Parts: sequence; structure tokens; C-alpha cells
Amino acid sequence: MGSLVELAEVAFRYPQSEAFALHNVDLAVDQGEVVGVAGPTGAGKTTLCLTMTGLIPHVTGGDLTGRVSLDGMDTATTPLAHLMSPRDSDRGLVAMTFQDAEAQIVGMTIEEELAFGLENLGVPRGEMLARIDETLDFVRLSELRSAFPHALSGGQKQRVAVAAALVMRPRLLILDEPTSELDPEGRAEIFGLIHRLSEEHELAVLIVEHSIDELATVADRLVVMQEGSIVFDDRPARVLRHIDALVEIGVRVPDAAVLGEAAQRSGLIRPREGALLSDRDLISALQT
Repeated sequence: MGSLVELAEVAFRYPQSEAFALHNVDLAVDQGEVVGVAGPTGAGKTTLCLTMTGLIPHVTGGDLTGRVSLDGMDTATTPLAHLMSPRDSDRGLVAMTFQDAEAQIVGMTIEEELAFGLENLGVPRGEMLARIDETLDFVRLSELRSAFPHALSGGQKQRVAVAAALVMRPRLLILDEPTSELDPEGRAEIFGLIHRLSEEHELAVLIVEHSIDELATVADRLVVMQEGSIVFDDRPARVLRHIDALVEIGVRVPDAAVLGEAAQRSGLIRPREGALLSDRDLISALQT
């Protein structure tokens, strides 16, 4: 499949800022691919996401150089409305959820929240109701469709935010730190949802996370950023072999990868090309 999003030598500086938030970034995301983005605070992760949606430069302003192409359209010269939802289409092209799920919820009920974007697309009422039913079932919120979103748990609010994006049937779904304020149970909910998205929907998914423990197990590729540049872009198992470099950057490496590397050096497990990504992988390797 061809690349849905392509960034070529992209640099960006926010208004009134002397420093560039992105430096000569080259990146491509294919249809159907799940890409994880990790890095310390200030690495440029959110800025990278905003360039893919066209919010940079149309909303933020600032200085953008290089080329960002979304489904073949130059984001700097194509109207934002056309980038978000192409003409004569009842599906979105790109949808993004932000770190604070509650701040982006506008509906008085979950059903109203999902209907809002579809109304803007002009989706007929029958199709709208069918999409809402399907999406609520997918994120397991059907029984709460009439609930007040702000009364939900953190994990449920994040699922509402994902559902509001997913109901638009975007070709690119961007999740900016969807688990940053969640407890372990809520994190498990969201990563379980992401895993199902990758298996059941044909769309590109880009996930930004500080912690890569769960991210490494669901992503096809792992992109690591530092000070506005991409320093790693490869399969998670290959990226996580660079333990010392990742720690120096400020990325916490999953315990399974660290212990697996130590076990290989000591001869407890056979040498392997890639890092171990989960405790299950580590236990399996030790048993063989």
C-alpha cells in the first residue's frame, strides 16, 4: 500500500519562537499501519501530529518548510476543511484526539458527542444512527449512550474521544498520549482498543506515548524523537536493542527488553535479532 502521510525535510517554528520544534523530519505512514511515537517532553511529538492534520500551519501559524503530504494533498496549500474531510465524502480523512479527553468533549450525552462530527459531514440520519451504534458497540459503550460524558471514568472518557474520532471513519487516526492520565486498568482499556483497531479497521493509526511498555507491543513501527528530530524509526524489537541510547534520550525501556538483553549476554537465552517486548516474551524465551 502507498503512504497516506509523507513528511519530507520538514522543519517548523512556532510564532514568536526562536527555536525550531521540528528539524528536517522525514517520515511516511502507510494505510493500515500502526506507528508509535515516543520521546521525552519537548521532543516535538505533538508538533509532529499537528503537521499531519494541517492544524500546522493553518491554525497555529509559524514557519513551516519542507513538504507535508496527506493523501497526496499539500497540507500547507490545501484548505483545512478539505484536509479534515474531503469534498463529496461521508468519511473523514484525518481525526485526532488530544491528551485531555474531557477538554474536547462538547456533547451533553455520548450519543450527541458522536453525532456532532457526522452532522458536519452531512451524513444522512439513518446512516448516522447506524454508524453511532456500530462505533459504540466497538468501544463497548453502548449501554452508556445516554450518559453525561463528564461523569464517566478517565478510561471511559478516553474511549468516548476515540469513538468520536472513529465514527468519522477517518483514514488516519492520531492519538496524542491517550493514556497519560489513566490508571493501569484504564491504560489496558485503551491499548486493548488500539489493538482491536489495528486488527479490524483498515486505517493508519499514529499513537504518541511517553511510556513505550504497551506501545511496543501494538505498534508496527516505533519512532523515537529527540529535540525535534527523529533518531530511530524501525520495528519496535529493533529499536529497543538500543537500550543505552534510549535511556540517554530519556525514553524508559520496557523491563522485558532490559532483562532479555542481560539474559542473552549471560547465556540464559539464545541470541536473537530483536529485543523482547513483553513479560510473556521473556518468560517464553527463558523456557525454551
